[in-house]
Amino acid sequence: MIFVLWVDFVCKIPRVTMMFAYSEDKISCFTFKLCYFENKDKSMDYKNIIEEFLGSENIFLDKRKTLIVLLGSFADFDSFEYAQQLSGQVKRLNENSVDLMLVGIGSEMSKEFFCRFNKIDIENVIALRNADLHKKLNLNVGFVSQLPSIINLLIMCAGINSRGTINEVLRGYLGDRNSKNLFDYDEDIKIGPFSLFKGKMFDIFSKKQNLRPFELATRRLMNMVEILSNWNIYVPDASFLTQRGATILFNEKDEVLYNFMPDNLLGYSSNMTSPLSFLEENFI
Repeated sequence: MIFVLWVDFVCKIPRVTMMFAYSEDKISCFTFKLCYFENKDKSMDYKNIIEEFLGSENIFLDKRKTLIVLLGSFADFDSFEYAQQLSGQVKRLNENSVDLMLVGIGSEMSKEFFCRFNKIDIENVIALRNADLHKKLNLNVGFVSQLPSIINLLIMCAGINSRGTINEVLRGYLGDRNSKNLFDYDEDIKIGPFSLFKGKMFDIFSKKQNLRPFELATRRLMNMVEILSNWNIYVPDASFLTQRGATILFNEKDEVLYNFMPDNLLGYSSNMTSPLSFLEENFI
């Protein structure tokens, strides 16, 4: 088999063409558009666009801040990790008059499973059947090609059209002295239905309260097993598996205090070492 790969740029969007020669007289050619961009449109009226899709009821309440987290698919690794980060901050957000709303792509049953596993109040989560809101906000669609969506996602896992993903995967195995630990000393570590060990196992690497080797990788394995075990529930439509999300924090006047639109897998925050540091930066 002959494999040829080249990249060219048209209108600042990289295009990758792959050619597979199976024999001397038969060549199959696939063209992949790598949609790689950042949303820099500070003039976009996020509030009105979000209200147009979600309605104004229970969103953007007077005298309260609003944190809107647009997830991709409920089956996305980023969606799970981000929700797990936020689930431990609900009390803190309430004390600082911040309303939290997560918006993911999937069915109502997807939402129920997602909330139960990630310990998120279902009242704070909205399920969308498609990515129309994401498109309206000009969010990154991830790697899109003629191949099945699951293959596109795996290609992003390999770091193609997903800068920073490989580094983040390695951080999961190597640990991070500047990140907080994930598991308590006596916490049960369950892989699927099996309780295999406790959080104290990671103390063999370090007894400090930082992210220890294999700790984040273990969390990601737990998430992956949950997703794969309930694939048909989490993924009613595989078309949106590579869709990236966004984080938008509004103040009491519905002005944007912070926004971040990721363009890669495992990059839902501008600071993955401390994913919720933007809250401190905005006095929350």
